[in-house]
Amino acid sequence: MQNHFTKVDYLFAGAGASATLLLMNMEKQGLLKDKKILILDPDAKDDNDKTYCFWAEQNQQLTESCRHLISHQWEEVSVNRNKQESLLPKKYFHISGIDVYKELKRIIDQYHLQRIQSSVVELISIENGVKVITDSNIWESSFVFDSRPPKYLPLQNDDAHLLQSFIGYVITTDVPIANVHCVDLMDFNVEQLGATQFVYVLPLGAGKTLVELTRFGLASLTPPEANPVLDLYITQRFGNYQILHTEIGCIPMSTAAISVETIPGVIPIGGRAGAVKPSTGYAFKNMFSHGERLADSLKRNLPPVVITDSSRFRFYDRLLLLILSKQPSLGKPIFEALFKKNEAKNVFKFLDEKSTLIQDIRIFLTLPMQPFLKAVGWVMSSRMQRIKTPFMVLLLSLLLLFLHKMVPNIFDFLQITIFTAGMFLVGIPHGAVDHLLETGNFKSPIKLSFIIKYISLALFNLVVWIFFPMVALVFFIGYSAWHFGQTDWKEWQAQKINVIKNATWGIFILSIILCGHLVETNNILDNMQVFKIPLTDKEGKIASTLLSIVAITWAILEKRWRMLLSCLMLLVSIELPLISSFGLYFIGQHSLNGWSHLKQGMSVDNKSLYWKALPFTIGSLVLFAVFIYLLKNNYLAEFNESLLTIFFVFISCISFPHVMVMNRFYHLKLNK
Repeated sequence: MQNHFTKVDYLFAGAGASATLLLMNMEKQGLLKDKKILILDPDAKDDNDKTYCFWAEQNQQLTESCRHLISHQWEEVSVNRNKQESLLPKKYFHISGIDVYKELKRIIDQYHLQRIQSSVVELISIENGVKVITDSNIWESSFVFDSRPPKYLPLQNDDAHLLQSFIGYVITTDVPIANVHCVDLMDFNVEQLGATQFVYVLPLGAGKTLVELTRFGLASLTPPEANPVLDLYITQRFGNYQILHTEIGCIPMSTAAISVETIPGVIPIGGRAGAVKPSTGYAFKNMFSHGERLADSLKRNLPPVVITDSSRFRFYDRLLLLILSKQPSLGKPIFEALFKKNEAKNVFKFLDEKSTLIQDIRIFLTLPMQPFLKAVGWVMSSRMQRIKTPFMVLLLSLLLLFLHKMVPNIFDFLQITIFTAGMFLVGIPHGAVDHLLETGNFKSPIKLSFIIKYISLALFNLVVWIFFPMVALVFFIGYSAWHFGQTDWKEWQAQKINVIKNATWGIFILSIILCGHLVETNNILDNMQVFKIPLTDKEGKIASTLLSIVAITWAILEKRWRMLLSCLMLLVSIELPLISSFGLYFIGQHSLNGWSHLKQGMSVDNKSLYWKALPFTIGSLVLFAVFIYLLKNNYLAEFNESLLTIFFVFISCISFPHVMVMNRFYHLKLNK
């Protein structure tokens, strides 16, 4: 790689339809003149490899702006070659991929943009822009429009990830198509082959027709599967034919959240921004609309707009994709009923997400009800399972609160027993496989160099505690807040990794726990020989309660049940001793979630992961045994503040290298 930097105003990571549509809208806003613009794409984009279709009215902005790209249009549609229905005043439009690429070349030539055939390797935030590392050079840009293929977060139990794959022939035939004004949108009179399959027929004029076999399924359609189906279909319908051109493609249909790392100046577009409607694969209208709004925000120097989802329609998409993934044979009767029992205009309005709730209900009443009710059950069961752990932790906090107030002797024994057991069952083990995360290989042996590096970082942290306790405390709070926030938002499937969001949530957690126990907290701070928080215990509890209420409001606005349950647990724990409050969060939420993420990222079970964690768990056990021994004559009744101080310093030292390793793991594994 050349060690060379080149600065541009706008950089496009990808040269497909979303980039072209954005550039068209930027041209309309006068944003391309006197600008240095670079377009990167590993492909030459000189083949007619795609077909873009959409439905719209003639006078819509989309139609007007793309009129020079539209090669064909139809005013009627049919399903299974049955009744042909008018779409007027809408029409169904066709744009060839090669015409999109030609439009991009026109813009490049007219405004003297730079185009390089290269792949983006990494995006890095820098002052006043973004550093873009490619396989051949390094660039700097004020804005990066990123249309690389999306990365999806790991699937939840109520998620579905299918592929809309297609293989089509542009053909000439002996028998001309009967109605050149009608699109055969879906013809299910073909073999389903364990998926949902249909033929899509577009009359292209001049005796040419596009006949395309499309599959909604877990596996992509292959030529050996598609060719005999297409040959039989075309022969039976049109007789002899000649193939002029072949189209092959694949579009993800997923309910999984898209993982987008938030870097100032990096703006996702296209599929990476969520432009693809999960249940249909259509994206062109969303890409144009997003490009139009993005260009307007750039013109006005406003924050970039994002594609917003309708939770109602995403729920519909989820139900359909779950059905198609679990019971693919039901796809055919569902789509047939959708178009047979509803007017095409109403169906397209529904697919455009412009229908009202009443209209949605009317459409669903025309569909087979049992599979959708079953899908609702799958979703509800999965979501109940998802909140099971935080709900149980909330119940545990309420039980401990009852015992603390009513039976303090039993509580004193239980809090240390539960805390100690929790630390060795999951608290320490979740950080005891960092040697595997360093290599990224589950079967890799423990390297002496890693142990030396890991212990050195921990000892460095300890030295800072000894000589600069104030610096060490601020540092500890900072990276703990970041790490807690990062793990929680990962668990709650936030679509973007947001530095501010991570840190803010982590600070909320630590503030609620520490301010809610000011007597213990200030004694610990005193033992650390740093400042004390200048509030009384009562004022601290009030502040902690107010922060909890703000956090609860945040959770409600985010519409995240698990976050809400966590906030309620933190609110209850204010009335418990500090070690219980910290343990409920650290073990019952943070460590359990982190352990779950490790299993996902490494694709292993609990037993295998525990076995790999055992050497470092034993090492921590030895250190922790020394800590427990220091309790002397307390009979496990309570932690005194000096020993609690040692404990937090101990946690701080072993957490520092762990946080660094886990941050790398989240970026490299769970973002793929």
